[in-house]
Amino acid sequence: MTAIGESIKRVEDERFLTGRGCYVGDITRDGQVWTRVVRSSVAHGILRAVHLEKARSCPGVVAAFSAADLPQLDALRIPIRLSRPPNGMPAAQPLLALDRVRYVGEPIALVVGMDAHTAEDAAATVRVEIDELPPVLDSITAMEPGATLLHDALGSNVVGTYEFDHGESIETLFARANVVISERLRMHRHSSVPMETRGLIAEVDGQGRLTVWGPTKVKHHNRVMLSDLIGLPVERIRFIEPDVGGSFGARGEFYPEDFLIPWLAIELGRPVKWIEDRAENLVAMNHSREHIFDIEVAALADGTLLAFRSRDFCDMGAYLRTTGMKVTEICGRHLAGPYRWAGFAVTTSGVMTNKTPIGTYRGPGESEATFARERMLDLLAIEVGMDPADLRLRNLITPEDLPYRLEFGVPFEPVTHESGDYRGQFQALLDHVGYDELRNRVGTRRQNGELSGIGLACFINEGAYGPFEWARIVAEPDRTFVGYVGAASYGQGVQTALAQILADALDVPFERVRIEHHDTDSVLDGVGSWADRTTAMAGSALLLAARKLQAAARQAGAAALGVAEDTVDVTRDEVHVAGGESALTFAELGCSATTRFERPGMAFSFGASLSTVAVEAETGRVTVERYVGAYDVGLAINPMLVRGQLDGAAAQGIAGALFEQFSYDSDGQPLSASFADYVIPTCAEIPEVESLIFEFPAPDNPLGVKGAGNPGIVGTYAALANAVANAIGAGGAPVTTLPLRPPLVYSLLKGREATVVGGRHVD
Repeated sequence: MTAIGESIKRVEDERFLTGRGCYVGDITRDGQVWTRVVRSSVAHGILRAVHLEKARSCPGVVAAFSAADLPQLDALRIPIRLSRPPNGMPAAQPLLALDRVRYVGEPIALVVGMDAHTAEDAAATVRVEIDELPPVLDSITAMEPGATLLHDALGSNVVGTYEFDHGESIETLFARANVVISERLRMHRHSSVPMETRGLIAEVDGQGRLTVWGPTKVKHHNRVMLSDLIGLPVERIRFIEPDVGGSFGARGEFYPEDFLIPWLAIELGRPVKWIEDRAENLVAMNHSREHIFDIEVAALADGTLLAFRSRDFCDMGAYLRTTGMKVTEICGRHLAGPYRWAGFAVTTSGVMTNKTPIGTYRGPGESEATFARERMLDLLAIEVGMDPADLRLRNLITPEDLPYRLEFGVPFEPVTHESGDYRGQFQALLDHVGYDELRNRVGTRRQNGELSGIGLACFINEGAYGPFEWARIVAEPDRTFVGYVGAASYGQGVQTALAQILADALDVPFERVRIEHHDTDSVLDGVGSWADRTTAMAGSALLLAARKLQAAARQAGAAALGVAEDTVDVTRDEVHVAGGESALTFAELGCSATTRFERPGMAFSFGASLSTVAVEAETGRVTVERYVGAYDVGLAINPMLVRGQLDGAAAQGIAGALFEQFSYDSDGQPLSASFADYVIPTCAEIPEVESLIFEFPAPDNPLGVKGAGNPGIVGTYAALANAVANAIGAGGAPVTTLPLRPPLVYSLLKGREATVVGGRHVD
């Protein structure tokens, strides 16, 4: 009985498609009140006073608070759970603005009303006194002498710097080179924009136990953070994860509201609900991506890569949030990509600016590094007179090189290439699209006056993050099995894919298993869902728990039947004496099993992307005609779900490369605070994506699974940038900046370099 490898339809979909999903907005508690967050409308300034008198006098208003009303909050900051630089805590975000505001959207006050409209209307009456300061809006100018400091205690706007070195002396390698190229490359600011905005409900019961509906992604981490901040023992806090309308990295981190709403519930003694609107979402939820790379590449005349050195400046926004400098760290690790370099030196810095703080977004750090590296490889190919595909094939890590390991020293995770055939997989992509014929067709179109181009990118994805995941299996009286896991679900198909693993492990029909992950009362431990870890870690934990359950059933069955353990057979969910007819089910034996799958580090997988585009000379409009990716997922538990993840990620990457951008004016005011300005493409602008699945099992987990959620996005930015550059040809300015919106592309066609101010392209 095999479920693994089958494209079983998602068990979640019937509920969603029939309108029976339950999101935070669908939950109502008796006696609940609503909260509206008053946010800064100024990018940078001294906070002099917050006047709440008028709001408090509005009919239907229950309470209103600012930091001045809560002196106990002065010393509290949002914890940094990942990649905290040694002196980074002064840049951690306060729960409410104290004496200074640092970005438009920063929480300043809370207004609580009997309903959502009352709270919103009353919040509009709050008057805030701010003495404005000059905003810092670009990471380069933020580092200049005399730049306004965002956090005086840091002594600089650089919150931290990481260095990654490998191989031979960089100076020696550059001296050996026949060709050296250098460029400044910019990756723009954009992020996850899920269909559902963030929301929370918090309630305290008669025994003083706090329940919070809404946390996801890392429930157990966030519960510990809330316990430490709010002063309740962790066992008196219950988190419940409802259905989630998208995440992609940004949802589920610990934001100010994750403390403020539970605190209000305790303070007011009644349930409190908060749902942000879209304008809030676009300025308050984590942004991501914004990097500037100064990068040099050295090579031999035949295209052999020797070395590169890079300075990367990541715009962190106004505060370090829970993911700290993780995006910056991952970017530094991934600049080398899937190639054999004799040496490299990377310095990557986090720089504070008066913008919304950044966090992780699908393919964090990997997408940015891939854009920079793969763009440079195309420029190098032009310089040495090689086809971009040939240059990559010459330099990719080979199966004979494996395992290929890059060590960066404590505290950084090494990059370990353990399994795969990078050249073979890349060649399979080229063969699939008929690369030589495709080049000829593009050449013919150019001769006919069309602006047509091909772009390539190769990359590495990291996933299956440790250190552990928790699972428990319970045999129910109706002969079904429930698998409880510490993972979270926000659209990946967790309840389907993990059920396939559990059904196979127990050798029972798929219909007889179900997965539960919603409630910390039943899911007692766990790390959560992020960085392509759910299937590898939670699936492996379920597999180990199933083996433990079968062993426990064998032992209990032997005792119940009064026979030696070695005379007992286990068949699916029954225990019986070998050759006998009488049997006991796992449920009758009261069997359950709990385990943790522990594994440090992560798994790495190879991917490659190819795109063809057409550029409209009169407007600079880019049309993506074809997009194909080739991805190693280790093992496809459910090929249909895997393909959906890969296709969807590629669509997000195309959107990010061509359309989406958070930009600011010279005063630090967001210019993308609605969907009228933050442009999300429709199906009409996204081509039909092709995702080719390869399976080279990972050796570090019993399933052999690698990541499938992120790889589809990682190569999109580079492949599209290279395709547009190829289409523009030698007559245009080099493509060094994203996104490739029509005004920018038109200016490149005219041979003009891009000017970037406040995150905006200025022609």
